[in-house]
Amino acid sequence: MDLLQEWADWKDNRPPFVLKSDQVVLSSPRSARGVITIRNWPDAHRAADFCAPKDHRLHLGLLPQPFCGDLRRASIYVLLLNPGLGPCDYYGEHEVPEYRKALLANLKQECDRASCPFLLRDPQYSWQGGFGWWHWKLAGVMSRLADTWAVSFAEARAGLARELASIELVPYHSPSFRDAAGWIQDLQSVALARAFVRDVVVPRVRRGEAIVIVTRQVKAWNLPKHSRIVCYSGQQARAAHLSPHSPGGRAILQHLARKGRGRGAG
Repeated sequence: MDLLQEWADWKDNRPPFVLKSDQVVLSSPRSARGVITIRNWPDAHRAADFCAPKDHRLHLGLLPQPFCGDLRRASIYVLLLNPGLGPCDYYGEHEVPEYRKALLANLKQECDRASCPFLLRDPQYSWQGGFGWWHWKLAGVMSRLADTWAVSFAEARAGLARELASIELVPYHSPSFRDAAGWIQDLQSVALARAFVRDVVVPRVRRGEAIVIVTRQVKAWNLPKHSRIVCYSGQQARAAHLSPHSPGGRAILQHLARKGRGRGAG
């Protein structure tokens, strides 16, 4: 089974929003306390534990986010653990139709090359927590690129967004993650993500076409050693910095220096 095809074929009929091949695992008694399905914005913000930082449950009332960006054309792949959850997520998905439409377009890999293929770097969604997370992770890198390419910061952001993709090991949102029911081992969605990286991304790395930055769960991704595969460990993994002085930030700048100005920047 192919990662992109499985999610392209997936139907978002009603919550819980779960890949069909994950349903048995996530509906099992072992997973019962580790998942929650909130079906609308009022129920979300009225919940007693709304956005509590110690909430480790997978929120299945939100659309899965197994990846972001144009996975077929990207040349910088950042591998993460699972999408987070902040105050704007339920509101955005349930109350902002255009944002939900954009999330589904990303999930189906219907990437609009005329705009920003990396949804969480698109300024029109700058109110969303994911934009802020990526902005502060990459602000220094984008500033460097603006200087190097002699373009504006906005043009550097757009150029980087055309090269960038992220892949989550577990596609379901949580404020913080705890593998309460052996999901990393048992979920088919996890196997699909790993297979895509192994079978599609790693060969591109070996051909010199792409780089990989593994910020979380390095062992679970199980990648070969390679000069263009950067693996974080210890404190690096906890912070997952992508500043110009971090291993990942340096790799991005070196890669784009070799590649030249990002596709269509400016």
